[in-house]
Amino acid sequence: MKVKVFHIRLTKENLQSDQDGLNNFLDTVTVKKTATELINGQPNFWSILVFYDQQKTEKQEKTSDKISITDENELTDEEKRIFATLKQWRQDKATQLNIPNFMICHNTELMTIAKVKPQILEELSKIKGFGGQKIAKFGEDILALLNSI
Repeated sequence: MKVKVFHIRLTKENLQSDQDGLNNFLDTVTVKKTATELINGQPNFWSILVFYDQQKTEKQEKTSDKISITDENELTDEEKRIFATLKQWRQDKATQLNIPNFMICHNTELMTIAKVKPQILEELSKIKGFGGQKIAKFGEDILALLNSI
């Protein structure tokens, strides 16, 4: 098992690029465990330890039957509205749990939900990034939100 440290700076000019760097890394490895700590400094930032196993190979990614939308341009106008609603839900949930947004769901996961519009938990499990733990923690909230739109 390997470990990598990330810093997610909480400034407007750095937050998105730092999150994108972490998300890109997470898409290429098998995460075993994470640890986070909010560091008060100039600027404040999240320090994130990611414990992971070897890089995924292209063959492993191709054999996955999970659905993933990676480009917002693939969404219709209605799906973009759903995506925006899901991002707001993620922000609210992250604030409530006092954790960074990306620890709830990645943008690619939210875009895929907006595209697929799952109606039951089993359909959520077909989306890349959604395993048993994430579905148990957030599945009901996501389905309720989709049904309310």
